Parts: sequence; C-alpha cells; structure tokens
Amino acid sequence: MRWSPILRLSILLVALLAAGMFTVQNLSRTTLLSFDVYLYAWRLASPVAVPALIWGSFLSGFAVAGLMGWMRRSGLARTVSRLEQEALLRSAGRPAGAAPPADATASPGDDWGR
Repeated sequence: MRWSPILRLSILLVALLAAGMFTVQNLSRTTLLSFDVYLYAWRLASPVAVPALIWGSFLSGFAVAGLMGWMRRSGLARTVSRLEQEALLRSAGRPAGAAPPADATASPGDDWGR
C-alpha cells in the first residue's frame, strides 16, 4: 500500500501538534534527578522539567538505534561488496554471456535423463 504525501504530512502534523501540546502542558512539572551507586550518590542541584527529561530520553534512544542501524547497514554493505568481488573473481575465466560448466550447475543426485 502506497501512502499519499498529503496523508503522510497530515499524520506528521498531528503527531507534532500532540508532542507540542504535551510539552507546553507539562513545562511546569519538574523532578529531581539522582543517581545512586553503592559508594557514590550524584544529584542535580536544580530540578529538571519533565518534558526535557522525556525528550532527552527519546532523542538519545533514537540516536543509539540509528547508530546501531548504521553499523548493521555498513556491515551488510561490506558483505555484499565482498560477495560481489568473489563472484567477479569466479566468473573472470569465462567469456561474457557464456554458460557455466555443466558440472558447476548439476547437483550430486541430478542425473535424470542422462
């Protein structure tokens, strides 16, 4: 199913409107952040707005997921280029358009009709 650009833009605008309303409505709410480890406790001196905390968490998660996706895509691209090079090396001895040797395409129980 192909989505029309107007429908996509409408969905994006509704999502942005909802996110903006959430941010504006919750700007006055704050929280104190602390990080406690057995030997050390760390605490921010001033409270943090809840929308800033949520948006920071969302953006950092988005960045981590994007980095992981980029690493996977680059690994797959390296694999594809390596396989293309191997295929090119294997076919280098044959003229263009020539069929592979008969023994290369036949599998061990494929002797029907011979």
